[in-house]
Amino acid sequence: MKRGFTLVELLVVIAVIAVLAAVTVVAVNPAKKLAQARDSARKSSIQQVVTSLSTYYTQNSSYPAATADLVTNGELKSLPKGPTGADFSYVVNPASCTTAGKNCTGAAIYDTFEEPNTACATGTAYWGWTSGSGVIGKICTAGTPAYSDVPVVD
Repeated sequence: MKRGFTLVELLVVIAVIAVLAAVTVVAVNPAKKLAQARDSARKSSIQQVVTSLSTYYTQNSSYPAATADLVTNGELKSLPKGPTGADFSYVVNPASCTTAGKNCTGAAIYDTFEEPNTACATGTAYWGWTSGSGVIGKICTAGTPAYSDVPVVD
């Protein structure tokens, strides 16, 4: 009498393992999890910049005209970037203000959410901070966020 498995038995076991693996991949959805991880990194990096902006404003009674000025002024060692390596969007009010003139009275920093980008009833979901509200959170707007927008804290 021979001991071992037949070819059919081995093929059945391989098929069962393949079905279990497929069900696991569908249930976990790795693309969604990766997008959520990038969004978490985005939130953390924006929080670092917001802390530096707040410190800069306290010391200068004005916001910098560009986030790169936070590095020049020593508030940050290096400027955090988004998960894709791109800079975050940053706008100031008035648009013509300068760091040297210390006349930037409002600021907003934001980046687009990847997941879920349909979390807003209308417009696009951004994660950001606005000086008008002093709140960091989700910004839903049809256009680009401005310093006067009020983020929603989830």
